Amino acid sequence: MLDWDDLRIFRAAGHFGSLNRAADALGIHRSTVLRRIERLETKLGRRLFDRGPEGVSLTAAGERLLPHAEKIADETSNLLRDADVDHGRPAGIIRVGATYNLAFGLLPRILGQFRAAFPETTIDLIATADGYSPVHPDEIDIAFRTLEAGTKGHDEMVGRRIGHLPVAIYASKTYLRTKPAPTRVSDLKDHKLVTCGDNLTHMAAMKWLASNTAESEPVYRTTSMLLLLAAVREDVGLACLPCYLADREPRLKKVLSLAPELGADLWILRHPHHRDTARMRAFSDFMSNHIPDLL
Repeated sequence: MLDWDDLRIFRAAGHFGSLNRAADALGIHRSTVLRRIERLETKLGRRLFDRGPEGVSLTAAGERLLPHAEKIADETSNLLRDADVDHGRPAGIIRVGATYNLAFGLLPRILGQFRAAFPETTIDLIATADGYSPVHPDEIDIAFRTLEAGTKGHDEMVGRRIGHLPVAIYASKTYLRTKPAPTRVSDLKDHKLVTCGDNLTHMAAMKWLASNTAESEPVYRTTSMLLLLAAVREDVGLACLPCYLADREPRLKKVLSLAPELGADLWILRHPHHRDTARMRAFSDFMSNHIPDLL
């Protein structure tokens, strides 16, 4: 096996054509340069330099070896630079999984800030249907989910709670010109209701809404929070929506606040066998520290 340090010294001597100048550039003694070159020549069984009064010159064997030493030096420099980037300045792709409503209504507001802080990272955002996690954990590094009873696909994930997502009843301002806003739960029976499909019925807020409006037939059902939001925005009726999603809509108005326990906890998750890299730690810590300010 060749010693990289011997190759490094050989490379410097070949570059400068002088043992003294190579020693000065490397910050070592001339005798060390000579000893290492002689050791390398012994290992290879070839003379690498011809010595003369004006310095050293490469032999044919030395000329063949020098490009390989240059290539090894470049690869070593790249390796050290990449290691430093990943340790000191997190870099690389982070594959993030989130439901469509989180990917649309919450994450864009914070992902830009993260990228400004860590410009050498790239976010690969993979959106999935509300209430489910169809993406296999091996396809993502980090996931954002609301872990309510009945939400599927989290059995092998680990993580931490980073916030609470309150919900409320919303209507469009245009709709409210035709009907007075409800002031109590019992008033909902007098309004058009937009509700969810079967995939969201496990949510506490949707169970609450169904039990308190059992006598009212919904005018519209859909399988996504984003589609509920669109329906309310277009005056179809009232709906229960996450506040982070609906509060930013200038055409909507919150008409009934709901109990905190009807909201959902937001978690950031990863698979336990995933490598804990600098960029993953930076992303997880940044999201955990900044997302609560948006809720």
